[in-house]
Parts: sequence; C-alpha cells; structure tokens
Amino acid sequence: MSQSLVLVTSRRWRRLDAAGIACLGFVLLMVLLILFGPQIAPRSALAFDPLHSLEGPSPAFPFGTDEFGRDIFSRIIAGTRPTLLVALAAAALGVLLGTSTGLVAGYVGGAVDEAVMRVMDTLMSFPGLILAMLVVVMLGPDAMNVVIAIALVFWPRSARLVRSVVLDLATREFIDAARSRGETRLFILARELLPNVLMIIVVDFSLRVTAAILLSASLAYLGIGVTPPTPAWGLMVRDGQQFIELAWWLPVFPSLAIAVVSIGTLLVGERLRRSVATPGGGRPR
Repeated sequence: MSQSLVLVTSRRWRRLDAAGIACLGFVLLMVLLILFGPQIAPRSALAFDPLHSLEGPSPAFPFGTDEFGRDIFSRIIAGTRPTLLVALAAAALGVLLGTSTGLVAGYVGGAVDEAVMRVMDTLMSFPGLILAMLVVVMLGPDAMNVVIAIALVFWPRSARLVRSVVLDLATREFIDAARSRGETRLFILARELLPNVLMIIVVDFSLRVTAAILLSASLAYLGIGVTPPTPAWGLMVRDGQQFIELAWWLPVFPSLAIAVVSIGTLLVGERLRRSVATPGGGRPR
C-alpha cells in the first residue's frame, strides 16, 4: 500500500496545475516563515521604539506601529511561528488521537466501539470553543495547554471519520485474508487498515489546521491563550482593538493575516480532498 501511495503522489505531482502550484507555494512560504520568520522580519518584533509610537502605514513601517513603537509588519511575520506551530501541533495531536481511537473502535467493534463512541459523543456535545476554553482555564494559559485543549476538540471528530472508513474496510477480503493467515489485531491495524486510511488522515489533518488557527486565535483574543510578549496574531488583534479609532491598522492587519492563512490552509486541504476523491487518487483498495 505504501508503494501505491508513492505512485499516487508522483502522479499528482506530474499533473499539478496553476492551483496546485499556488497551494504548493503557499505551503513552502509558511514553512519558510515558521523556520526563519524572526530572521526575515525587517525589525525586532519585541523591541520598543517610543519615538515611532502609533505611526500609520508608511514605506518605513508598511503596516504601521503599535503603542510601543513596534513594527506591526515584523510582528506579523514573527508571529507566524507561534501561531502556526500551535495550530500544527494541535491538529497533529488531535488527528493522532482520533486515528488511534477510530481504528480500534471500528475494527474491534462490539462493547469497545460502543464505549469509545459514547465518550466521543460526550466530548462532541460541547461547542469547540467552549471546550477549549474550559481546558485552558483549568490547565493555565500556556502554549502547550492550548495545544492540548484544541486537540481534545478535534479528537472525537477525527475518531468518527476514521471509524466510519474502518467499518467498511473491516469487511473487505484482504482483512479476511489477514485473519486467515493468523495475523494479530495489532498487525491488521498497523499494516492493513492504517495504510488504507492514510490519505484520508492527511486530508483531515490539513483541514484541522485551519480550524486550529482560528481556535488558537480566538483563545488568544479572549486572553486565555498564548501570553504576551509573544507576537501571536489573535493576541495582536485583542491588544489593538482598543486603539481602533485612533490606529485602525493595529487590529486590521493581524486579522487579515489570520484570514489569509486560514483561507490558504483551507484551500490546500480542499485540494488534497479532491485528489483523494478523484478516481485513482488513493481510495482504499
């Protein structure tokens, strides 16, 4: 199955169109900003410069400055790292938990499936933002706690997605053949079922990243997410809203950054989803 995944991926690479190239360019740009954002930024994201306090957009400060004279453009570039790292880590943890849970529940079935799904239903009964807020308030406003909170929001949703696919795959002939060979449940889960849901997991992860960006920004805006002086975008929007009549650029540009990156990751996820849905695009065997 791993060889077929490589063949599918190589076929997609050869058939990249303008939209695919744009998505690839966006991903590479985000990776570049995560790795080298603070170095790329033209100014320090944390250094105070009172002489340039609340200056509007200009050639020297493209996005203006805040009340401490810090360059908003540099802070947005530097803020890519904390914002996206939290989103990526939360999406990865949530999808990992959901995949593990969905594989076991869907394949084992019976009382195990029933018990696991009731726990997932309980978690899903809470609105995502409310559940994340409860977890962060209990654990404390820390980046790692934000990751855990958002992962708990994604866990049941990813679990249900994987379980629904596994329920169908568990009835296929190749699973029966594995059982007849005397393979263990762990072998079947890891070597037979997991490769067949891998592309679905990748698509799910890409879409979760978008939701994680919005959730982490919302938590930071509410003052219970990433704490100052970290230049997280949601935190910049919250701090800038009090100056909106005097300095509109303070909340506007971080909001635009959140919107652009969220839409970009959503388009990448949609591109992957269409790739999987297309015949020969990695559907389960």
